[in-house]
Amino acid sequence: MEKSTITNNLNEVVNEINEISISDKPDTEETPKVNYKDYGICEECGNENTDEEWCLQCNSQHFQQNFGNWTSGNKDIDEIIQESQSNCINYLSFIEWIPYSKFENIKYIDKGGFGKIYSATWKEGNILKWNLQQKQWERIYEKKVALKSLNNSQNITTGFLNEFKNHLKCNEAIVPCFGITQDPETKNYMFVMCFMEGGNLRNFLKSKFFTLSWLDKLNSLLIISSGLCVIHDKVNLIHQDFHIGNILSHNQEVCLITDLGLSKPADETGISKDSKQKVFGVIPYITPEVLSGDDNYSKASDIYGFAMIMFEILTGIPPFYNIPHDKDLALKICNGYRPEIPSHIVIPQLLVDIMKRCWDAKSEQRPTAEELWTNFNNYKINIEGEVRESEICRQIEECDRLNLTNPVNNNGSTSYEIHPSAIYTRRCFNFKNLPKPKNLNENDDKNTHELITKDYLISEECSMEIP
Repeated sequence: MEKSTITNNLNEVVNEINEISISDKPDTEETPKVNYKDYGICEECGNENTDEEWCLQCNSQHFQQNFGNWTSGNKDIDEIIQESQSNCINYLSFIEWIPYSKFENIKYIDKGGFGKIYSATWKEGNILKWNLQQKQWERIYEKKVALKSLNNSQNITTGFLNEFKNHLKCNEAIVPCFGITQDPETKNYMFVMCFMEGGNLRNFLKSKFFTLSWLDKLNSLLIISSGLCVIHDKVNLIHQDFHIGNILSHNQEVCLITDLGLSKPADETGISKDSKQKVFGVIPYITPEVLSGDDNYSKASDIYGFAMIMFEILTGIPPFYNIPHDKDLALKICNGYRPEIPSHIVIPQLLVDIMKRCWDAKSEQRPTAEELWTNFNNYKINIEGEVRESEICRQIEECDRLNLTNPVNNNGSTSYEIHPSAIYTRRCFNFKNLPKPKNLNENDDKNTHELITKDYLISEECSMEIP
């Protein structure tokens, strides 16, 4: 599989969100990773464009000529912005410093572990291309955006700069970041992000689940695995906080990964096995080898989180929604306990098998993001082509027949009540004495459902929501 195929598919998704026609884009599946000849010749300098109506040589110069006309007030942020603009191969490969006065209709939406999120209208909007006749940038005016504030970021931290840089590396594969601004009252810096109309994927699934076709669900899995491919293989990062709250939905066809606040290079040392080292995340999505301290974060850790996201996409309910997210659940997860598929929902066995491989207790048994993308892409091709003799089409037909016998909410929404101690926001933990991870069929001595922490003298020195 050409890595360019995944990236091009994601570019098309982001272009759709930005309301840009992509019908004239060439099919690059059989072309090299970068083949600038596909994009024509720059009218300004006569060299090859680096993307549709985009010339790196000319546009980087246009940016550089404006460097003296703005500043974020912070040298490190200025340098990151200027570096991105000096190496801009397309309209998503750079960010801008955007004065707060450029936004209007600012409205509070929600808060997360990192800070608060607002919606706003960016009056100028993001850059699309350089207008040679008018000698200025063409923009998407009156662009609706999300402003993601970061607590205590008035004093720039390594963590803030880390997320900033990591997001830039993946900007074409995840929820795009257009720039940075600063709240004049709190002095906190804010990421200016593409606004995703559907909010986080859980809220979208809760309201629309029974209106989604198997192709819709498969397309969501395909796009998410595409983004994970770019993060893992193209950029060599590990997300480390891969749960459904960090997947944002635009509509039933588009959902993208966000929040790289904990991500790190895949070749860096992971968590320490020192008992003082803490684990961050949402318990149902934290891989058992990390919960137990038996191993470090890895790309396979993200694949385990993907399994739980996949479970919710396929069933419409969150993993472990009806029990407390505490050290007892952590113990059960290490002993092979996994979410159960509701009896009233029938899922194609091919997808169930992939999900179970992704949450295998042995990290080496889990598929890679590229394997996931390849499988989902093949299934999508068969469904769209109506290849009725294909296994996926036969299984879907059978599932649809069986699911018709089950009652469905008329408004398309799912109904479930989350346990008050089932917490789906990021927290930090420091579990001690958890057993080594194993699959359920390896628990010969005691039923996993009966295991509780008193059996293992497990302590939990730290359990708190990230401020």
